Amino acid sequence: MRVYIISAYGLSSRDIGSESDPYLVVSLGDKVYSDRDNYQNDEPNPDFYKTFEFDATFPGCPMLSVKVMDYDDLFGDDLVGETKVDLEDRFFSPEWQTLKYKPIEYRQIYHSSSTCD
Repeated sequence: MRVYIISAYGLSSRDIGSESDPYLVVSLGDKVYSDRDNYQNDEPNPDFYKTFEFDATFPGCPMLSVKVMDYDDLFGDDLVGETKVDLEDRFFSPEWQTLKYKPIEYRQIYHSSSTCD
């Protein structure tokens, strides 16, 4: 399975006095990709253009997790937000299976401190 992450926009700041320095952490089960070395300095609207590949078995595939993190050299990195994708639900969906071209998907990311669920 391939995951393409193109961009993000309107990211909240986790830094004092500047914008976040975002990077991605993408995981499926025990496999985790961290793109920390490629953080983007003071960027609320980063263009990532990244591809991540995973092995997935259906049924029984775990949730795909996409986290946007804020790089911080001194005090430790902070979570900007996260989204989870139920790949199994999608794989077995008749509507999804009939789509010849899968659409680009826009997803909200959430943080536990937010008031949104």
